[in-house]
Amino acid sequence: MLMIQRIQTVYMLASVIAILMMLVMPLGTICSNDAYFDLTALGISSVTEGVVLDEMCYDLLSLILLMLALPLVCIFLYKRRKLQLRILIYTAVLDVLFYAYFFLYEAPVVKGMAMQALSNSGFTADVTADYAICLYAMPALSLFCCIMAWRGVIYDIALLSAADRLRPSRKR
Repeated sequence: MLMIQRIQTVYMLASVIAILMMLVMPLGTICSNDAYFDLTALGISSVTEGVVLDEMCYDLLSLILLMLALPLVCIFLYKRRKLQLRILIYTAVLDVLFYAYFFLYEAPVVKGMAMQALSNSGFTADVTADYAICLYAMPALSLFCCIMAWRGVIYDIALLSAADRLRPSRKR
C-alpha cells in the first residue's frame, strides 16, 4: 500500500511530476533568420517548411526517463528506508548532472544539427538557442524535492530508532 501520509512521499511525487513536465513541455526553440526548430525531450524537429530535421535525442530521453523512474520507484520502497536514502541521493546527483550534460554536450550538438540542416536546405546557418524555463526550473525543483524527501526519510529513521529504544524487548 502506498503511504501518502508521509511527507517525503509527497516530495517524491512532486519530483516525479516536475520531471514528467519535462517530457511533455518543449525544452526550447532554436531559431535563425529563416527557420525555427523545436527541442523536446523526444528530440529536435523543424517547424519551418523547406527545412528537414527530425532527429531523436535518445541520450537526452533516456536521461530524463531515468530521472523520472528513480523517485517513482523510491515511492514504493517505503519499508526500506536505507535504500530510499541511496536512491534519493542518486536522483539528486542525476539532477545536477543533467545540467552539466545538457549545457556542455547536448546543447552544442543540437545547435550543430540545426546548423547542418539549415546549410543543407540553403538557408543561413546563423543559429541562436532560446531555452524554455522548463529546462532550468524543473530539474532544480526535482533536486529540491529530492533533498526534502531525503530529510524526511532521515527524520523517519531517527523517529523509529527512538521508538525502538523506548520499547522493552521481550525475550521468551
